[in-house]
This record gives sequence, C-alpha cells and structure tokens, in this order.
Amino acid sequence: MKATKATQDIVVMKVPITHPGKALWPDAGDGKPVTKLDLAHYFEGVGDWMLPHIKGRPCSLVRAPDGIAAKERFFQRHAGPGQSDLFTQVTMPGDRKPYLQIDRVEALAAVAQAGGLELHPWNCAPGKPDVPGRFVFDLDPSPGLNFDDVVAAAKEIKERLEELGLVPFAKTTGGKGIHVVTPFNAGKTIGWPEAKSIARDICARMAADSPDKYLVNMSKKKRGRKIFLDYLRNDRMATAVAPMSPRAREGATVSMPLEWSAVRKGLDPKRFTVRTAPTLLAKSGAWKDYAEAERPLLPVLKKIRKVISRVSIP
Repeated sequence: MKATKATQDIVVMKVPITHPGKALWPDAGDGKPVTKLDLAHYFEGVGDWMLPHIKGRPCSLVRAPDGIAAKERFFQRHAGPGQSDLFTQVTMPGDRKPYLQIDRVEALAAVAQAGGLELHPWNCAPGKPDVPGRFVFDLDPSPGLNFDDVVAAAKEIKERLEELGLVPFAKTTGGKGIHVVTPFNAGKTIGWPEAKSIARDICARMAADSPDKYLVNMSKKKRGRKIFLDYLRNDRMATAVAPMSPRAREGATVSMPLEWSAVRKGLDPKRFTVRTAPTLLAKSGAWKDYAEAERPLLPVLKKIRKVISRVSIP
C-alpha cells in the first residue's frame, strides 16, 4: 500500500483507491464505519481464497458507490465505459455486450474502487459458461423462523446430497439464509436444463417429505412459517453470492464459508463481517477440500432418478 504524491489516493494491489475514507457501510457491528479503503484491504486479504470460486465465471456486481445509505445502487452484469482493464471481458453468443469476469486478485481492488459491494458469479464450470459446474441450494426462511431452523434444513439437504454421492459445502448468505453448494463435473451430456431439473427434484422431494417445514414455491401466500428451498440458482445465467463476498446490508455482513461442524444450533450469521471474517477464515478449514470434491454427475444420475421420483411442487 502506498499514497501517490499527486493525488494522495491509496494504492492497493496496484489499483489507486480514490476517496479512500468514504464510508460504504456506516457500521460493521463495532460502531465504526467500513470505508472504501477498508473494503479494498478486505479483498486484498481474502482474495487468494476467493479467486478459485469466481475465476473463469461471469460475475455480476452490486454497486453502491456512495455506500449503502445512499439511494444509488445497481446490479452490473456487463462491462461499461471506462471499466478497469483488470477485469476480463467475456462475450456470450447472442449478446453484444461483454460480461465482467474476475480472473485475478488485483481485479478485486478494482471492484472496491468502483464501489462494488457484492460479487455474484455464475455457477458454470470455469471457462465454460454453457456447462453447469455446481449446485447451489438457497435455504430462505420466512419471517419469524429461527436461524436454527435453517441450520436443520442445511443438515438435511447435506445428507440427501451425500446419499446421491455428492460432496456438499455450507456458507451463510450474509443475510437470513444458508447456501449449500456442491461441485460436479457435468460431462458432455448434462446441460443446464437437466442440472436445474435435478436440483428441483432434490428440493421437491425434501419439501414433499416435510410439507410443514419446506416448500419449493416462492409465492408469499404459501410461505407461512416455512423455508423456501430455492433451486432457481441452478440455471445458465443465474447467479449466487460468492463465498466471502460482502453484502450491501446493515452490519457489513459476509457470505461466510463454514465447516459443517460449525453448522449447529446457536450459529449467528451476523458475526461474520468485513471486519471479522478474514481472521475467522484464517483459523478455519472451511471448504479446504472443495477442489477435490467435484464428482462426475452422469454416474450418479441414475441414482438421482431412483432415489428421487418426480413430485409436484408443494
């Protein structure tokens, strides 16, 4: 880190951070604001860990250049004029505008400079946007449910995925839910429609077995005191917040990867913030086996069809 004499901007990972003292979050749970410079340093600290989970995948940004208290906030998918050349730009068939992609750690400093508070990558195989690469199950509780209920749901879907031969990982969403993520190799025959159908069937079976707890219909009228098993992240252009990504929410919370031993009663997702997460990550073995956890999806497809018969959406 250094200050340039001409502008007094702070340089982080070779990226000048202008207005480094601008508050992006008014409070990180410790009574102190999180500044633009704090965010750049956060990405610098966790970037090497994050990169394998976002590299090679188009990545949308939630930007709030003047912080979460300001009105201006937008979701950016495409590269725009004046975009940092640290970003990779990827053109998709049928779309003239290139998508943003983060393929090097330094680009995360450019994210901070642009006021990017959240990172939402596609769930494709790296470098292959037309090929699914992981399931993401978003466990979204209705208002009034305890987070312990979400913990129980995460453990149940973990068991179901393991029965199918898949290796699941957990992370908080930075909000009120939990994501359960499992990488796979789709091979040459399984595309996005099939992958989404498999994810839907897993959730629908779980909801059918416990209709008083879960549902696979996002209609607010049907929510009641249930957890929405959101399988809709498993589509070609659908995104899910990246592990270790901050959230543009009160408290500067982070989508925190967890060891399964930490997914237990009493888990408080609000304790994982831009301020606390780097130290907690360094002490954790969460997701350490992710790179080796990818399983061929085709060999387990027959088992999926055998264990999970099609059911109507509750």
